[in-house]
Amino acid sequence: MPSVTPDVADAVAVDVAPNVERRGATQVSCRFTKQDRLLVPREFQRVYRHGKQLHSSFFTIFVVPNQLGRTRIGITTSRKLSKSAVVRNRCRRLIREVFRRQRATLPASWDMVVNAKFPLTTATYGLIEKEFARLMGKLATLTESRTSLPVD
Repeated sequence: MPSVTPDVADAVAVDVAPNVERRGATQVSCRFTKQDRLLVPREFQRVYRHGKQLHSSFFTIFVVPNQLGRTRIGITTSRKLSKSAVVRNRCRRLIREVFRRQRATLPASWDMVVNAKFPLTTATYGLIEKEFARLMGKLATLTESRTSLPVD
């Protein structure tokens, strides 16, 4: 087996790594890993308790800064949204996909919980993406005034 120096091995791994976008000199992974999610109720409660709210017709987003260096998301779709689990799961997938595709442009180090609203059940992906981007623009303004929010 030929020996490969670590620099060459990294270059080869980068060239063949799937789900990686190149933006200028930096690379941003498009994968949605467990580290990108809020997983336990305690994390959701912290965001609800200390977070700011961003509203749109499709969802309400609660945001609070974190010290992890990455933005994480939690998604809630209540039974009030739809009795059908298929519809609720579709809403989760749409929100997750919008987050995954826009993650490179999002401000870093935020925890967010997205609560879906009823109009999301019939919205197109393009509308959802546009509305999410609009709210993330508001989040960017919150980033500038970040010192006023509690950090956990």
